Amino acid sequence: MKKIVTLMLAVMVLIPTYALAQQESPINSFEDIVGLLTKAIQWMYTIFFIVAVGYILLAAYYFLTSGGDKIKVGEAKKKLLYAVIAIAVALVASGVSSIVASVLSQ
Repeated sequence: MKKIVTLMLAVMVLIPTYALAQQESPINSFEDIVGLLTKAIQWMYTIFFIVAVGYILLAAYYFLTSGGDKIKVGEAKKKLLYAVIAIAVALVASGVSSIVASVLSQ
């Protein structure tokens, strides 16, 4: 069963990647490179936010399974705080990149 699930996940990841790899013409201008980098950054932000949500869910799991132990509750609070700080930093970084892009395009 594990092999089937692993194979299904691999197919789900690789098929869209293969489809995105198909290009009609090679990259031949600066705008194409900027567009490619922009898409790569957008993918990185998406992956980052998915990981951050997973980390928040992990912190929630630690809260639920702590059993009232103050040390475990403290660890869960730290994990939640770090996840929220990471999301805030990512949002600020995306805002700064948008501001810099608009200033440079003028």
